[in-house]
Amino acid sequence: MKILIVKLSSLGDVVHSLPLISRLRQNINVSKLDWLTGPKGIELLSLARGIDNVYLLNWKNIVKLRQEKYDYVIDVQGLFKTGLIAKLINPKTVVGFKGTREFADLFYDIKVDAGKLFDTKKHIIDLNLELLSVISSSPNLPNGKEFFSLPKPDKTNPTSSTSSRKKVLILPSTTWASKLWGLNYWFELICYLEKSFDVSIAASKHDEEYLLPLIEKFKSQNVQFRNYIGKTNIQDLICLIQNMNLVIGLDSGGLHLASAIGYDFGNPQVIGIYGSTSVSRNGPYGFIQNCINLSELECIACRKKKCPLFHHKCMVELVPDLVIQKVSSLLNKTYAK
Repeated sequence: MKILIVKLSSLGDVVHSLPLISRLRQNINVSKLDWLTGPKGIELLSLARGIDNVYLLNWKNIVKLRQEKYDYVIDVQGLFKTGLIAKLINPKTVVGFKGTREFADLFYDIKVDAGKLFDTKKHIIDLNLELLSVISSSPNLPNGKEFFSLPKPDKTNPTSSTSSRKKVLILPSTTWASKLWGLNYWFELICYLEKSFDVSIAASKHDEEYLLPLIEKFKSQNVQFRNYIGKTNIQDLICLIQNMNLVIGLDSGGLHLASAIGYDFGNPQVIGIYGSTSVSRNGPYGFIQNCINLSELECIACRKKKCPLFHHKCMVELVPDLVIQKVSSLLNKTYAK
């Protein structure tokens, strides 16, 4: 059986789709498993195990993929654009969710009814796996190791530290303004952490300007940390995460990559700081219990890119002490000698 997965978008969305690889390989006799993606997914998917070919979306590759005569194209993205692309590739069957945005399901031969796709407490990974129900009778077998098909830990990683102190990675950036936590809060948290832990900070080059005031404040007050901002590609970030005891971050691709590594290999632990997005649907898989959010707020998990009420209470009132308490209880419990 020949199968193509279509998922184009952000790093986090691609991470959430990776378990389709292991489920297809474990449950179905797949002769070829390919993936069509966008620029943000190409590096991660090139590192994932179990994929035969990774294709970057362009017209040349669409023409090439038409010649493959796939049995199934699975549109995980669920947009009009991806539904149309899936149909243009001309497989025997196009599979996607019923009730997608932008009427993408007009292009599907089989529409999987997984309920409300956005207003749900079901995790997005479990939702994605339901797309396999039309191909396999057991798409949701108990999750074992290598659920996310990521590279095994690199013991020769040059980012490894010889320090005996536990290592904490901070991921302070994300895409939506509503998901950001104040830089003053990050400063307070990291000042606490660096007294007892080796602290590293990572973010994309795109976030350097946003984080510059934080970095300058650290330097002026001689706060010790390792600075990986703008210095890592996806492979570097994977290696960095694999050598951490704990990762703390916002709802972002980096956080979901960390949770995938922790889920597959037992380390690191992950703490998510959440506001405008749902912990149950979009939290770090396997580490939902470690997430911190103000669930009592009526406006929590509004799914808006900017706070529609202009107060940003979900993050303003989530003070550093709440995160510090979680770090203390988690590391003491998990890594006690």
